[in-house]
Amino acid sequence: MSLLAFEFFASSVFAVITTMYALRALRQERSDVAPPEEHLGLLHAGGSFAAECAAFAAALVAVAVGRLTTRCTAPARRGPLILVHGFGGNRGCWWLLRRRLANAGWGPICAFDYRSLRFDIDAAARDLKRFVDATAASAPVKPVALIGYGIGGLIIRSFARRYPAPRVRRIVTLGTPHSGTEPARWIPSLAEIVPDSKLINGLNAGDRLPQQFDFIAIHSNFDATVLPASSSHYPLAFNIQVNDVGHYALLLSRRVYRLLAENLEAPTQ
Repeated sequence: MSLLAFEFFASSVFAVITTMYALRALRQERSDVAPPEEHLGLLHAGGSFAAECAAFAAALVAVAVGRLTTRCTAPARRGPLILVHGFGGNRGCWWLLRRRLANAGWGPICAFDYRSLRFDIDAAARDLKRFVDATAASAPVKPVALIGYGIGGLIIRSFARRYPAPRVRRIVTLGTPHSGTEPARWIPSLAEIVPDSKLINGLNAGDRLPQQFDFIAIHSNFDATVLPASSSHYPLAFNIQVNDVGHYALLLSRRVYRLLAENLEAPTQ
């Protein structure tokens, strides 16, 4: 990459993330002010912002080469995991998290891909059903755990509501807009996930998934893609909030990985 191309890439990343956090600040100023104990100091917030810029840049590169990565890793002693990426992504975005999980003894770790720029959540859920069945058949003894990032968590919820999933014991979401997100109003392809949309209302009406599965929702108050921040809270699930990790950094954060690993390793009820 030439110096000029790198400068353009870096400035574009900075512009996108800056816009996202400017909109977040405006939204918080209007109605969604975080409790005082969740406010970050200037240096802390600056460091978290820089980490989010780096994570977004890494995500763009990972998605660009994502199709070159393997769909599934080898079977391992802890059993199968299925990863469902978010908007605009593919299996490449899981590169670091999948490596960490594989090193911890999980496998096969299989990444489910779907058309993620112009998508249909119900159609993706139908395809996920076939993918779960095939993955479960490849590891017939161990229970299956699902991990959804961003919109991927909504696809998992749609799948689990519509189809039987006897082999699935645990579901984890990372930065999922369980009650929708306001920025979706500005992107036509995200109309399904605006707050109070037909899809969001349908998923949340009479929802019994947290009683049927061991359900963990990990989210961050520093996430600028899920607004208001309270939308990432999933009622009745086991919610874990961090306060200084951006949306893209959720996939790279060592602290978030440790939280995820602890909950994956915990005995199922």
